[in-house]
Amino acid sequence: MSSQLPPPSDASATTVFSRTGPFARFADDLLATELPDLADGRRDDTVAFVCRRAGQVPTPLRLGLAALTIAVGLLQRVAGVERTTHFLRRTSLPFVGELARLVRSLGFAYIWETWPTTSPTGAAR
Repeated sequence: MSSQLPPPSDASATTVFSRTGPFARFADDLLATELPDLADGRRDDTVAFVCRRAGQVPTPLRLGLAALTIAVGLLQRVAGVERTTHFLRRTSLPFVGELARLVRSLGFAYIWETWPTTSPTGAAR
């Protein structure tokens, strides 16, 4: 093995959690559905934060989250983003149901820490 090889990277996880990947599409649609009055710019900032944090979880969790997100991406292509989001918002399936809870917990915390006067529907006060 050559010493000139670059260190291994988790490129697939980076792509999965990128701002244009399936995780971001799900997070954006979920936040738009649950906080309909949240301004687009604020939602974009929140989705960027959620994606960044999801990509920073410990490796075993990140790999599981990446695998789930890849499956979500395939489902988004087959059933559509809105139908996939609706399913994931309502499901109580183990592990699968946690994806929406992760996005909610990170997103809501970011929103009310960054803009504390935000209404429960996402409107700026």
